[in-house]
Amino acid sequence: MPLLWISLSFLAGIALAASVPLPVWVWALIALSFLLLSLLLRRYFSNNSSSAAFQREAPLRHFPLSTFQTLLPIFLFLGSAYFQLRQPKIDAFHIAFYNDRDYEMLVTGTLAEPPDYRDTYTNLTIKVEAVDTGEGDLIASGLMLVRVSPNEEYEYGERIRLRGTLKTPPENEEFSYRDYLARQGIHSYMSSAEVTRLPGSGGNPFYRLVYQFKSHLLENTYRLFQDPEASLFAGILFGVDTGLPKRLQDAFKNTGTAHIIAISGFNIAIIAGLFFSFFRWMLKNERLGAVFAVLFVFLYAFLVGADPAVMRAAVMGSLSLFAKQVGRRNAGINTLAVVAVVMAILNPLVLWDVGFQLSFFATLGLILYAEPFSNYTANLISKISRQDNSTLVNILNDNVILTLAAQVMTIPLMAYYFQRFSLISFVANPFILPVQPAVMIVGGLSVFTSLILYPLGQFVAWIAWAFAGYTIRVVEFFDRVPNGVIVLGDVPLWTIYMTYITLLTLTFNWSAIQDWFKSAASAARTAALTALLALTFVCMMIFWNAASKSGDGQFHVTFLDAGSADAVLIQTPEGRNILINGGSSTADLSNELGRRLPFFTRKLDWLIIASPEEDQVAALPRIVERYVPENVLWSGNIQASFSARLLDEYFAQNEIPVTRAEGGQRLELGGGAFIEVQSAGPRGSVLLIEYGSFRALLPIGVSEGTFESLEFGNAIGKVDVLLLAESGYAPSNPPDIVENLNPQVVILSVAAGDPDGLPEQEVLDSLGGYALLRTDRNGWIDIITDGVEMKVNVERGEEQVEGTATSNEQ
Repeated sequence: MPLLWISLSFLAGIALAASVPLPVWVWALIALSFLLLSLLLRRYFSNNSSSAAFQREAPLRHFPLSTFQTLLPIFLFLGSAYFQLRQPKIDAFHIAFYNDRDYEMLVTGTLAEPPDYRDTYTNLTIKVEAVDTGEGDLIASGLMLVRVSPNEEYEYGERIRLRGTLKTPPENEEFSYRDYLARQGIHSYMSSAEVTRLPGSGGNPFYRLVYQFKSHLLENTYRLFQDPEASLFAGILFGVDTGLPKRLQDAFKNTGTAHIIAISGFNIAIIAGLFFSFFRWMLKNERLGAVFAVLFVFLYAFLVGADPAVMRAAVMGSLSLFAKQVGRRNAGINTLAVVAVVMAILNPLVLWDVGFQLSFFATLGLILYAEPFSNYTANLISKISRQDNSTLVNILNDNVILTLAAQVMTIPLMAYYFQRFSLISFVANPFILPVQPAVMIVGGLSVFTSLILYPLGQFVAWIAWAFAGYTIRVVEFFDRVPNGVIVLGDVPLWTIYMTYITLLTLTFNWSAIQDWFKSAASAARTAALTALLALTFVCMMIFWNAASKSGDGQFHVTFLDAGSADAVLIQTPEGRNILINGGSSTADLSNELGRRLPFFTRKLDWLIIASPEEDQVAALPRIVERYVPENVLWSGNIQASFSARLLDEYFAQNEIPVTRAEGGQRLELGGGAFIEVQSAGPRGSVLLIEYGSFRALLPIGVSEGTFESLEFGNAIGKVDVLLLAESGYAPSNPPDIVENLNPQVVILSVAAGDPDGLPEQEVLDSLGGYALLRTDRNGWIDIITDGVEMKVNVERGEEQVEGTATSNEQ
């Protein structure tokens, strides 16, 4: 396969130049020398090969190399020259020239990509136009990454000016952020910056339309679905996976199913195969099915933004279909090698990109192993059973064999980079992959339909939800299986090389590859059975979820895991939902609300701002767009934080009624339940929740003199549940308050490894003899009561607390 070896030589030359940095002219001169030497030798041996004397005297001196073999060293050094040629020239006209200076500067540019919104910050990729070091604007170029405050919205192509300190991206022993950004052409970084918006806009008009359309689709996704399903659809359909909470992302990684939410060649290769199976069945034509599958793959790539990584993955995924249709392994391998060279020409640093490596080897695995694995499975099943097993074979091929073929070549890489090996992935993937075409097709259909007719899109979304809900629950189930993941630690690079050498040696010497197993199953019967099972499954999932959230006739006070902040969800037997504060993480809060609020409910009856501090309400500006509150009770200074001001503007623009909290104010929840404001000040309020004999005190917004005005709890009386103020900060939790309130359960909402050292030890010492539950250890804490009896459930740990609610006897 000459094309393969020439391509590999060029790629090896790029790797050589990265290890041996020589000037471009040196590499070019070496390549030219080999070219001239090859031409001279070939001419010499060509002129003398017919001479009898030459053949008699020097039989071993015949030129032994073919034409393409003489080209290998030439392409090797041409690859080295090209790599060196593509290295950025860092001079006074490049933004990286100004890195690591001790003063701030002004940088003007346009957003080269859509903003990357996170919980606590937003990343902006800027195409630089000019830099001002204090002496006026100087023309500059290049890309830089800037981290700015969250909750501000930006658009692709928007012109902005940034004030901050330019730095070289950091790196450490575990991860090089510098190399990671360099592969994207970014060599400068601002860890924080002040942003000034400028008139005008830049960027590509086509991409601007694509990104605006994508933004609109994302907005509708979060309107149609609840979290965590909404964030799963955002990740699968549009490549925006930042909305998934870290615990759920880790569950996908541990079960080896993260490829379905990461835009990679592995993901798209699997999806391309599933699309091909679907369209082949629907159109009854393999070639036409492959064409439609490729069209849908590239449509998908454009929907998620059409950035280089996504388009690369789309090409790799489509290539696996090409190889399958051609039916010749050599053609697929040659094409894969040429595609790799083209990508390396576009960006030589792509060879060190983990996504590219996984894409390349996943596609190679499909080319090498999909057919033989499929044939082996078909033969094995036919020996076991003499009946028509084509339906079973197709199911196994499309949902198990395809994944296994891709995994064979990616397992060594994943073991090296992620230092773990997921045993459970071989079990989890066959359960997850069959529903992924439905997740993508039905989910995408619901989002697109909602643009035209929202009620119809919402109806389709209820159907799509069943498949996404199933995906998440199955992943979480397998994540809880003991010893499902083997943690390897540091894996030596030489073991990866030896693994691939051994694997490829066995593969290319394997002589048992057979023809594809031809199925003859009844398409109509299969389609009818599939439709019936799918309909039953959808109805079952929707009714199960609706029933699980419809209420149990109990009063719930759930302390959500919001780090060192407070987020409390109250759910009444009458079906009212009240949220108090929210913490700093939009992803975590949206995930928790999506799991607890009724399936057909996308609103909050009340939102209570008990403290307007930034860490207490930073998650809310985006949450209120997904779960619109009908009423708001506000405590504290509106100007206390940036997020508080955003909330105030949102409520005003959307005409949501806002009531200012005052001491003695009572919020009736129905059924005898109420929330009473015990104290209100500039930092927030202290709230008392009552339902029958049950009482819970939430001192979330403690101002100076608050506890004195409440007589250190004597004015309140005994309570069943007490939330510690400010994550266990000693001045806000005097020992007298706990002693006078005498709670059955004390709740501490704090982040694991709190950077401020909370909770303070003297607070913990004062709680001797009290049942203490902590969100950093127990996760969410759900207080359940009927007004007489009280029960406590926790997310993690065995501890459960049961007791009798004590009425206030003053």
